[in-house]
Amino acid sequence: MKDCTMAGFFDYRSKVIGTDQVLEKLKPGQKIFLSSGVAAPGKVLTALARSDAKNLRDLEIIQLITLRKYLSHQSSDQYRLKTFNVGESISKEVAEGRVDFIPANLMELPYIFLSGAVAVDVAIIQTSVPDDKGFMSLGVAVDVANIVIKQAALVIAEINPNMPVTLGETTIHISSIDYVVESDLPLVERINRPYDEITDRIGWNISNLIDDGATVVLHVGRLFNAVADHLKQKRNLGIVTHVVSDWAVDLIESGAISLDRSRFNGGLITASYCYGSKALYRYVHRNPIFEFYPIARLNNPFVVRRIKSLIGIMNVKKIDISGESVIFHSGDNLLTGYESKLNFAVGATMTRRGKAIVALNSVDTEGNSNIVIKFDGRTDNTHSTLGVVKYIVTEYGVANLFGKSIRERALAMIDIAHPDHREDLLRQAKALNYVYADQIYVARHAANYPALLETRKSLKDSLEIKVRPIKPSDEDKMRRLFYNFSDESKYFRYFAPKPVMPHKEMQTYVSIDYDKVLSVVAVAEKGRNERIIAEARYAYDKSAGAYEIAFIVDEDFQGRGVATFLFKYLIKIARDRGIQWFIAYVLPRNESMMKVFEKSKLPIQKSYENDALVLRFDLTQEVADTDAAARK
Repeated sequence: MKDCTMAGFFDYRSKVIGTDQVLEKLKPGQKIFLSSGVAAPGKVLTALARSDAKNLRDLEIIQLITLRKYLSHQSSDQYRLKTFNVGESISKEVAEGRVDFIPANLMELPYIFLSGAVAVDVAIIQTSVPDDKGFMSLGVAVDVANIVIKQAALVIAEINPNMPVTLGETTIHISSIDYVVESDLPLVERINRPYDEITDRIGWNISNLIDDGATVVLHVGRLFNAVADHLKQKRNLGIVTHVVSDWAVDLIESGAISLDRSRFNGGLITASYCYGSKALYRYVHRNPIFEFYPIARLNNPFVVRRIKSLIGIMNVKKIDISGESVIFHSGDNLLTGYESKLNFAVGATMTRRGKAIVALNSVDTEGNSNIVIKFDGRTDNTHSTLGVVKYIVTEYGVANLFGKSIRERALAMIDIAHPDHREDLLRQAKALNYVYADQIYVARHAANYPALLETRKSLKDSLEIKVRPIKPSDEDKMRRLFYNFSDESKYFRYFAPKPVMPHKEMQTYVSIDYDKVLSVVAVAEKGRNERIIAEARYAYDKSAGAYEIAFIVDEDFQGRGVATFLFKYLIKIARDRGIQWFIAYVLPRNESMMKVFEKSKLPIQKSYENDALVLRFDLTQEVADTDAAARK
């Protein structure tokens, strides 16, 4: 145990030694801890890898994150690597048995070292250059180094002016260090590769689930770059994550990150690691927006649950139709991957307005569906989502699984699968009795889903609605809407008593072609629950030579401008599609619907047919405020 008093230890130069002297102090069979990832002590590691000294035999190198920058993992009697992370750089070596992998829960890491379960004889860490008071920073990697240096008999710091001084629990004192090696090697940088259109679309879909004021868990990778790019228009965001990358700079500069929110409640940017470009490392240097803390604490669901709106995002390779089992990407494990993301997702479900999101491409590189009915337990290496995931996102949309039955989940997941695989997924679901035997799903219609019509609108009394085209999976939501209506409202809509709306009728109603028939629904969100509160549609009436329009609005939400907005939105869509005429059949005593039509300020041709008033709207007539209102 070191004497960590400060007196007499401000000048570190008396502790400076060369790499040859460091290697001379190592003994065969010792267990050597190295700081992780970007913070790996490159100068000492380079000397170790090049040396053939006889005392460097049967060493055990312990590292939480290994980037394979300095060490070779070929079979050798010099050293063997033991790591807690199977990252993309060493997954092959682990599979071939040349590297030891320690499976562990992130929250166990401190206790693994404190208990001696993983013993450490020597700790070699990289830090910033000590200041005039002898303090140095662990910089861009705060994992368990502060614990390990108290356990190791020999502690060596490789000090580097390129290591940024970061805030948080990153500070150690020169008094806790035995020897110092001076280095000026550049920190390892991450190549920022561009993302494709599919990833961009997934990022856009995820961003639409994130409200202003949320705290988002972003990670390293192209998907998270895409999400961050679409978050630049948001405001009052905070970030909590195990690793920060270059997207952080863009979010700050765009004004998306609030500088006023309390860090305790999820504001600013809090992380354990930093991995990106040289510009990023310069940006975090003494920047109070960023603070770094040990990963075991930061990644603890019971710690982050205090954040009111935490958004956890997991990217996976494949998922089953229930959303309960996934296969994650090879090389995506522990510190940089699935478990870290899952822990944050668990924390998100404990927060008041939190969301746990799983994202994936709809198909793999060979065109196979990444959404499957069920995995083969004999061959597939699956992992549980612990029931916390409520949103599944592909480039084709979002499936909200919160409170859904297996049948409802199956339909929602088929909706966001690749169109080429939807009918086959439905066939398999029917064979397992996951859905109704007569369930309708027309893939060619689903492929026409006009995602660009999705929008949001703020209405009276702070009502926020999401407006989108109807989907086959909306059947249960639409049936709930139907049964919320009074008998009079049902009569106004159907011109006849309509006491029930069975599955057979409703599934036909929600299965549309988006061409001759188009329907948009207004969705109100309360927490993780989504509720359809209104629907507006047009359908081509060949005998009338026009498109018949109809509306229904939940009685709890009438009088707040929902129908007025939906009508104007239909007008805009129809005009964009070259439609010239709308026609509506209205009972004369349906005064509220008449008011909606009159607000459009379109010229109306009126006539009577039986007991109904027939209204014809000429969409070629230009009305200045109609299009403007719908575009807002």
